[in-house]
Amino acid sequence: MTTALSTHGDKLTCFTAALASALVARGETHWWRPLLAGGPQLAVTPAADDLLLFEHDATPRLPALGLRVHGDDDWATAYNALEEQVAAHGSVVVLADIFHLPWQHGHQKWHAPHWLAIVETIDGWQIEDPLTMTTELGLQTGQRVPVTSAAELREWSTSLGAEDTVALLRETALAGTDDIHIGRTYRWLESHAAPPPPPRADRLVGADALVALASRYQFASTPEDFTQIDDLWQALRQRELLLWAAEHDASVLDADGRAHWEQAVAQWRKLPPLLMHASMRAAAGGTVQTALIAETLLTLAEFEGKHLAFAHARPEGE
Repeated sequence: MTTALSTHGDKLTCFTAALASALVARGETHWWRPLLAGGPQLAVTPAADDLLLFEHDATPRLPALGLRVHGDDDWATAYNALEEQVAAHGSVVVLADIFHLPWQHGHQKWHAPHWLAIVETIDGWQIEDPLTMTTELGLQTGQRVPVTSAAELREWSTSLGAEDTVALLRETALAGTDDIHIGRTYRWLESHAAPPPPPRADRLVGADALVALASRYQFASTPEDFTQIDDLWQALRQRELLLWAAEHDASVLDADGRAHWEQAVAQWRKLPPLLMHASMRAAAGGTVQTALIAETLLTLAEFEGKHLAFAHARPEGE
């Protein structure tokens, strides 16, 4: 079955798709507003093993939405928690692993984080999975999947293991904390009102982040150098969502802002193919040409930190 957000699946990520679905289920008509507030923003912070923690929001997304990650190894406990969240809010987001999802191309083939929204409908629980993306096995379209038994939901709810550091860094960035119950068999989001954490002291934001990334990729040559290219794909999708929202919601951007981000997105769209080609060349042991990648990142730096969502609508003095 087609998901309610299927027409927007090409501008969402495996994280924002689930959050958007949960917002819709909770009655949020303008579901894009909480996902775009204060952005778009890209920030990077050094992490272990020469990796980076990428942040795509002005404020970590989960505390901004009043959510936190919870987890448990006992299915009965987890299922009861899911029931409580659905009963209270009409939906719950599960932090799943694409390996366990039979409607995904990656089923039983590779591990990757894939958040799911379980929503309550007149026909019972449904999985809302609107994300559209191109995988190595072809186009993956959004799906709405009925939950017909607790046994299958248990399989689909199995979370990512503790070994995928890159994926867990993405979840850490969304949560704004390292407390994301890494290694728990089942993980989900619960309502939790708490102030957002302070910004990380050593992070680079906006143009500074893009300049740092340009320097990093200018000398990339091994497969390990390209392990985080999906984080830049996520940045593109956030900006794609911004442009779409601005066309339908005058509060998002004014005319100057739309023109600014139309130019920026045109440049952003050039980046993922360049990174993918370089990654494939590195994996094959070939010569990797990265000058154009670095040049594109420097061009993108010129657009960052300007015309942020909703900024034009703020009263003077704010």
